Amino acid sequence: MRRAPSQRHFLRTVKEHPDALALKCHAYRNLTEVAARLAHAADWTTLTTRPTEQRIADDLDLALSTVKRWIRWLRERGFLGVVEEGTTNRYRRGNRCGLTDDGMGNRAAVWVLCVPAPELDEHDAHTDKTTTEPPSCTSRRGVQEGPTHAREERSTSRRWNRISTTNEVTATPGTRKHERRQALQVAEKIHDTSTTLRRLSPWYIRHLTRVFIAAGWTSADVLHALDHKPDGTAWTYTWTSRDQIRNVPAWVRFRLSAWLDERGRPLPGKSQRLAAAAAQLRAEQAALQERFEDMRARRAGGAIGLPQRLSRAEALAPPPMVEQAPASGPSTAYLAARAALEAKRLAQEEEFRRRLGRE
Repeated sequence: MRRAPSQRHFLRTVKEHPDALALKCHAYRNLTEVAARLAHAADWTTLTTRPTEQRIADDLDLALSTVKRWIRWLRERGFLGVVEEGTTNRYRRGNRCGLTDDGMGNRAAVWVLCVPAPELDEHDAHTDKTTTEPPSCTSRRGVQEGPTHAREERSTSRRWNRISTTNEVTATPGTRKHERRQALQVAEKIHDTSTTLRRLSPWYIRHLTRVFIAAGWTSADVLHALDHKPDGTAWTYTWTSRDQIRNVPAWVRFRLSAWLDERGRPLPGKSQRLAAAAAQLRAEQAALQERFEDMRARRAGGAIGLPQRLSRAEALAPPPMVEQAPASGPSTAYLAARAALEAKRLAQEEEFRRRLGRE
């Protein structure tokens, strides 16, 4: 580890550490608060800090054991360097178990803010991995003969895995080999998603969850069962980090055993329950729609016949051409009516002229 460049860089490195990101939300909050309190009390020049653990617990309203745990967490991961251990007059060296007093009183622990040193990559190393240096540079024989080369690794083509998790399913559907390949793909998804089960191999995860995968469970169903009980309540936790789980397979068996019935058969998973609820809802909606259609038909006096819906081509087609009958003359009744009207008009005009002549 090395001294941190600044308090801000120290806090950012603590928050972005992989082990810190794997903590629960409350544990992550306590860790960042303790680290921020240490950074705020640090000297700007030397970046040394010396607040007592009891002072930090009082300021943050935390238990003293909680503060001690997170300070130990920071020291184990290289974020705090010990400059001086906290001592009292009784247990300080040279005071003869408190019989003499050096006048220093109780000394608080002094830490320096640090950041872990970055790990060197293989490409950053300047030495050749296939070269074995001579035991002594002054050996003339070693310099003349030159360095000896280590045994080359065997080609990867000779290596063969019993099962590959990335190969496509090529087995015949319905066979046992096909089912095992599908179960391995589900286990691979669980392995990539869960940070706790990442400590196990995909083949071991398939072995632990084989009964549930055979019952139609998905990877999301298995992860949901590990965090929730069948009644929907969440499991309680007595640990703050996944690293505190000593026996991961036993933990998985215990959590999944709650999802087995009296005969040892798996209960329906979350996705299966949601699918069953959706199917029941659709059936209820169909029955309700049929009931409304029956009531509407009774009110109208019979079944309502809806017109047939035209296709798009029929709707866009032009109307059909109607053949017109050839033109013909007026009918006989029409001619007779016109003649009667004309005779009546002439009679009225003759009567009008006669009246004018009398006057």
